[in-house]
Amino acid sequence: MEKVNSAATFVMPHYLRGDEESRRHLDETLESIYKQTDVNWKVVIIDDLSPSESARTYIREIAAKNPEKIHLILKETNDGPGYCRNLGVDWAYEKGSPFVLFIDADDLADPHRLEVARKIFNNDPKASVVYTTFSVVDEESNPVPQEKLSPSINEIIDGHKHNPPQGENAWIEIGTTKGYTNLTSATAVRTEIAKKFPFPPERVSEDSHTWMRYSAGGDKFVYTPEGPTRYRIPQNTAGSSSRSREGGRHGFYRTKARVDTDGFSQALELALEKGKIDPGQKNELMIKFLIKLGDTLAQENEIELARDLVKRSIGISKELTGAILSEKGFTGQEWTAVD
Repeated sequence: MEKVNSAATFVMPHYLRGDEESRRHLDETLESIYKQTDVNWKVVIIDDLSPSESARTYIREIAAKNPEKIHLILKETNDGPGYCRNLGVDWAYEKGSPFVLFIDADDLADPHRLEVARKIFNNDPKASVVYTTFSVVDEESNPVPQEKLSPSINEIIDGHKHNPPQGENAWIEIGTTKGYTNLTSATAVRTEIAKKFPFPPERVSEDSHTWMRYSAGGDKFVYTPEGPTRYRIPQNTAGSSSRSREGGRHGFYRTKARVDTDGFSQALELALEKGKIDPGQKNELMIKFLIKLGDTLAQENEIELARDLVKRSIGISKELTGAILSEKGFTGQEWTAVD
């Protein structure tokens, strides 16, 4: 595979309220891109029909100031960030960008992010995805203490400290051992892989669904601790818009369970097609995935959802489910009862 020396593309979904804080966050995100040590980049911003006309006017003004670097797509429907990223990938593919770097409109890229990703892609022709770790900042870009983070966020960060998933079958470890691993704004992918495996038409966990297919249908995942992203989680709001849209916390996690399960199922089929796994591994991997997802949900106090996942694994094989639960040390916990 030839060197990836042409302009890479930052892909940024845009859906902003138009208030001063959201404009400031967008400005900070763009400034973090302008500060890249590797200046060979473009950014495509896809506005998902922002509810404020002032927000759309503001983004037009930003793009007009630097048309050589910023391309703007103004949508007339609201379809979610995954759909927007697909449009951005399509644009990058048409322009010949060798790889794309996903970035949300309020997160902050490390100055070396592009430089690090390009070096890895050039040095490893089989690398399909490059991801790094992240730290969490609040609405004022101040670090958020670990004790204030949710169990699921801490699970991701902890997973980066000890043998983060890498290699050709990273999706197996992600799905069955680590749980969600690579943050969207810390993920770069070769454009042809992103084009081949688009984000699904979902508004929750669409990224997790996609990463598993990238891994199962592509080549290698590569982790690097260099160039960590700063991931913004505002502390002045009661919950994310995605949780509100799904009917609250429980609805959000119910949708997450459905989407994640579908993503892992599709990854299984892709891996079977490519000969990455044997057919005899399918049931065991699916059960391990369901139990791992159940554990993650149980940590978020979604006990009934966790039990439903175990019941589904029992439907595949009660004996194998019991054996895997015992192996993982879950026997006796209320949410893992198999009788």
